[in-house]
Amino acid sequence: MASPQCPKFDVCNAPLCPMDEESLSHGIWYPDEEICKRKAFANMDWIKRQKKIAKKAKRMDRYFTFEMLKRNCVITKGIEGLDPDKPEEPQLKKWFKKHPEKKIRKVSEEQKKLGAEVLRKYRTKTVSDSI
Repeated sequence: MASPQCPKFDVCNAPLCPMDEESLSHGIWYPDEEICKRKAFANMDWIKRQKKIAKKAKRMDRYFTFEMLKRNCVITKGIEGLDPDKPEEPQLKKWFKKHPEKKIRKVSEEQKKLGAEVLRKYRTKTVSDSI
């Protein structure tokens, strides 16, 4: 479902296209479906998540929305999408609750320096032990 502006429009079967707002706002993606192969978009976080989900999904008959793919959550083996035979809204609420955003840890400059010093000491010790 690639956008007509996309150079791969004629050969792409990805249901979610980074160049097609309509597919992102209303589209769904199943783990066994194609993922955008354009190198220009390979570093997009949600495309990386699609690739992880495709490898780890428990069921291929459950779908994911763009909102689910945008969520920066832990993707574990057995992750499941939504059941197409049930109403979406209650399932989405439950899914988002079950898959909270990863906490972004802030590291201060002091902590970085301390970590570098510990690593330096470890490397020095390891090298001198092997001699």
